[in-house]
Amino acid sequence: MNEMLWVAPTAIGDPTDAVFALPVSMPLVLDLDGTLIAGDLLYKSFFSILRRNPFIVFGCAKWLLAGRAALKRQLALRNRIDWDRLTFHQDVVALAIREKTAGRAIVLATAADAVLAGQLASRLGFIDEVYASDGERNLKGSVKAETLRRLFPAGFIYAGDSKADLSVWRHASGIVLVNARKSVAEAARALGRPMLELTGRVGA
Repeated sequence: MNEMLWVAPTAIGDPTDAVFALPVSMPLVLDLDGTLIAGDLLYKSFFSILRRNPFIVFGCAKWLLAGRAALKRQLALRNRIDWDRLTFHQDVVALAIREKTAGRAIVLATAADAVLAGQLASRLGFIDEVYASDGERNLKGSVKAETLRRLFPAGFIYAGDSKADLSVWRHASGIVLVNARKSVAEAARALGRPMLELTGRVGA
């Protein structure tokens, strides 16, 4: 795994203050694809198999008939991902480590399959809980939002990067925006929540 970096203490007036002045009882919930890591585990799992078995494309067509979550599960069960080559967003990792040290729970909530999410989380030292797609339910957008609302009724801080994450941010107490497109960033800012914007840095 890429070397983890530490976030220096924030200056007075830094946007981090507004977000993480929220009670430490509120977890920091991290999206995975495009937020914690660069890229998408669905595609990484597909291409990790394709190199060894080109005929997997026929299986994918069949599995997709049962839904995207079913496709993800089948690929996850066959994946050959080289976890050591995964690229992490270092500013997100550093933020998670800092908040974990401060006593805040760190939760991974992802549309990636639970098999892959669990394998990844086991390699990290700061993830407390994992919620992911399960082969039947695709944990994305409004489904993820409702799941997090039910799990954390007292509030949560959510880090994401995509248009699908707007459904979650509408119910979050604080927003961490990671390397998002301009349109997504503007829509997230319009929600009026305490917000921190990160670049999704991948280098040291």
